[in-house]
Amino acid sequence: MKRVILAVLTVAMTSSLFAIEKDYVSGWFDFEPSDKNTRFNDKALSPYKSGSMVFFRNDTAYKFYPKRDLELDSLIVCPELMKLGMESGTFAYDARTKMIYYAKKDGDGNTTLYQAREFGDKFKEAKPMNIKGVMASDRVIRGSALAGGRWNHTVPSLKGFHNPSLGKNGKRIYFSGKFKSGKGDRDLWFIEKENEEWWSRPQSVGDSVNTAVCEDFALEIGDTALFFASNRPGGFGDMDIYISRKKKKDKVWGPVENIGESINSSAADYNIAFNRVAMYFVSDRKGGKGRADIYRPSRIDPPRQNELTAENTIEEPKGFHWVLFFFDFGKTDMKPEYEAQLDELYKALLEFPGAEFEISGHTDNRGSDDFNKKLSQKRAEYVKALLVQRGYDKRLLKAIGKGKNEPILPNAVEEYEHEQNRRVDIKIINND
Repeated sequence: MKRVILAVLTVAMTSSLFAIEKDYVSGWFDFEPSDKNTRFNDKALSPYKSGSMVFFRNDTAYKFYPKRDLELDSLIVCPELMKLGMESGTFAYDARTKMIYYAKKDGDGNTTLYQAREFGDKFKEAKPMNIKGVMASDRVIRGSALAGGRWNHTVPSLKGFHNPSLGKNGKRIYFSGKFKSGKGDRDLWFIEKENEEWWSRPQSVGDSVNTAVCEDFALEIGDTALFFASNRPGGFGDMDIYISRKKKKDKVWGPVENIGESINSSAADYNIAFNRVAMYFVSDRKGGKGRADIYRPSRIDPPRQNELTAENTIEEPKGFHWVLFFFDFGKTDMKPEYEAQLDELYKALLEFPGAEFEISGHTDNRGSDDFNKKLSQKRAEYVKALLVQRGYDKRLLKAIGKGKNEPILPNAVEEYEHEQNRRVDIKIINND
């Protein structure tokens, strides 16, 4: 008996930041160092105007746009940013108001937030932002409700504001800082726009996010997702990238989750940044060109194929063996029209009362071993979940991911050949 279920799903990108956040954090993409990295540190990624992104290399600010393969295109020097005297951290650019917000040191070494307005290809009217409860004074105001947010309550050498980013449609600015009223090391804070002249006093993002160790590089999406970097215990390495979520109506950010080893490593991973096309981050992991490199997503867009013929199927070995071919590149789910064929598989399993089955997921040979291992595990678990939904005892189903190690066609080149390696096998394991 030969059993083949075939389907092809397309891989699509959307222009929505919400979709990009979901796609790139789901684990369907590899991340690799950009070809534009050098032996110098490449750091401080910030979204800029017209869909571009900016990073600093030494004291030079470079702008780039993502190419079709999501690699950085030609780097463009941004003298308008370099003339602002900003720290080489992130900045917040508001396209609606043509304002830029950034951190800058004063003569005493304090770091404060500045703002400047864009006129043509230059930024003018640069000045410190008016933030309530904040002043560069050494005098301690005791008993004041504002004292906890003052610069004079910061720790020497870590004073002031760092790595600002925009939130809440331009009405909020996130930043990191080490304040006496904080949890310990750098925490995440925010200020909100009250009118054209003043911003609210600094407020902590909250105890659900901040800890006694370092939290930095906040990036909010849609007032429902907050990305940041932290070196808290339990991560994969030095610094990892985390996410906290909430509903728009909620004021408190929810539980924090590590976004996983598809992005994080045993090294320092931080400064995640999105634009309308892709997601990038900075890491000092091995394999790059410098101590800090930009990592970009790597994806393959296989052309859509017609349904496969059954000319290259697996011969039925002794015992029960069912093969499912319905996976497109990087996907685990299938279209509703194939559910009837899952019903057929379920009925076939019932012909072996009390039998245990191994559900093994497989991938094609493209992508890293780690990526494919995780992807194949998800495919196996997906099929297992469908069978459990139909009533099969989950204790009799074992899901295992085998990555790209057991291909049907070891030397696959064409897309129709890759498709036959992207599969799930169901075999009986105790039919004595």
